[in-house]
Amino acid sequence: MLKVYTDAAVNGNPGLAGIGIVISGNGLYEQLSIPLSGNWDNHRAEWEAMRVALKWIEANQKLNSLILLYTDSQIVADSISKKHVKNINFKPFLNDCLASLNHFSFYEIHWIPEKQNRGADNLAKQALQKALNNQKK
Repeated sequence: MLKVYTDAAVNGNPGLAGIGIVISGNGLYEQLSIPLSGNWDNHRAEWEAMRVALKWIEANQKLNSLILLYTDSQIVADSISKKHVKNINFKPFLNDCLASLNHFSFYEIHWIPEKQNRGADNLAKQALQKALNNQKK
């Protein structure tokens, strides 16, 4: 079983952003802290965090595990669960995520409170700081 925690941090709305991902289980522990280029709003950055996490699982051939996905974004969790999104701007993200999830043997997605997502939150904040530092150069 893999547990995957995702989060995003954004400076402004829109603004620079970073994403954090924690993947653990089956003898694996990965922490990803990725600054994003361009301007992002918080919702789009949360979607990007989930999209990148799913692509990582695919690329590392972890598709046959039970995968538990955790996000503190209610929009991301609900939209993936329902396979529907109200905001047309999020449709490409949803389609990308669902395409990845179609390759998985089994997954569940859960919304969790921010306080239960501290690992991914810290990584997202580190990535945002990298994005801010890169902009200053």
